[in-house]
Amino acid sequence: MINIIGGFYKELCLYPEWDYHYGSGGRASAIVSGLCSDVCFYTYIHDNKIKDIKHFSEIFNIKLSCFSSSEIINFEYYHSLSAPNIHTFNNPIQFQKQLNIEGEIVICYGMMEAPNPVINSNYLIFDPQSENNPSLVFDNGSFFNHLAIIMNVEEAKKFTGKEDIDFIVKIFFEKSDKLEVLILKDGPFGAYLYYKNEFFYIHAYETENVFKIGSGDVFVAVFGYLWAKEKLEPIEAAQKASLATAMYCNNQILQINRSNLDNLESFKKIKIDKTKFDKKIYLAGPFFTMADRWLIEEAKFQLEKFGANVFSPLHDVGFGKSDVVAKEDLKGVDESDILYAVLNDYDPGTIFEVGYAISKGIPVVIFIENKTPINMTMFEGSGCIIESDFSTSIYKVIWEVARTK
Repeated sequence: MINIIGGFYKELCLYPEWDYHYGSGGRASAIVSGLCSDVCFYTYIHDNKIKDIKHFSEIFNIKLSCFSSSEIINFEYYHSLSAPNIHTFNNPIQFQKQLNIEGEIVICYGMMEAPNPVINSNYLIFDPQSENNPSLVFDNGSFFNHLAIIMNVEEAKKFTGKEDIDFIVKIFFEKSDKLEVLILKDGPFGAYLYYKNEFFYIHAYETENVFKIGSGDVFVAVFGYLWAKEKLEPIEAAQKASLATAMYCNNQILQINRSNLDNLESFKKIKIDKTKFDKKIYLAGPFFTMADRWLIEEAKFQLEKFGANVFSPLHDVGFGKSDVVAKEDLKGVDESDILYAVLNDYDPGTIFEVGYAISKGIPVVIFIENKTPINMTMFEGSGCIIESDFSTSIYKVIWEVARTK
């Protein structure tokens, strides 16, 4: 049996539309149920959510072990890369009683409403799920023979108070002699796996669509199953988990056939050298209304979150006389490696910048929600990458930058 511990939360995303009850524990249970017929999901549940979780367990044929909760937690996202607005039934959130769980294989996700459970297991795969309130399972009385910890790079920095990856890895392995595998996830840059004093790079995959809510949950769950149940080597298990994550990001489906994980060429691998990720991105788009300004600010924030070097006419040139602004803007395009255009409403200035970039041989990625076929002819015909989903467009920029010389 695969025992999964984690939250069961409502998730709402506006763009693209997403309105489901999953949470990390629910999503992991759903995806592992497609790989294994014997899954038990441990979670806290409020009386008002009992009907929802019973329906969930019937759909995915999952055993439940629910513990009564006085808390309800909902996550709301504007888009799939945005930080969620978290709504709780109680303010402040009410902490629930600590759980004690036993099982041969346990995949555990940190939960907002409770401390980490005390776990007695042979194999434990743990994802803390928190940057702001970091805690691990080393010191709470848990027992395990084989431990894998998986978290994103920013979480690891918060846990250790260190910026240098080598120091971070050293600190984790000094905490427990049972720690066998440490994986640090890094979004479009892949993941970094440490095992038996060696470092291994885990490739990310390019996909047509990028839906990021819960993608890390999928990676952890699939890795945990393959490593602990099938006894695959950590490197092989992690690369297949990366492929499963790509499948989920591409189509948002949580049932993956085991045979599909053996076709590692079903998506294109990509490796981005983060130390050389210094290409300049020109951010084109109107900024004359509140909605315009918000979208430019959000695009800049999301690109810079990945370490991108963004030239924004709004921030780097500003307003002024036409001859001055135009000269500085075009100079910015000339000095950029790629142009990312927010093309909603077909702003004339943005269209001009796109055409200028194309004439200079500079790659162009366009984000446009309200496109009409007749207006897209020149953009499509000149090789622009065109996306109507914001998160997908951001990732396409990052991937395209990685290909520029």
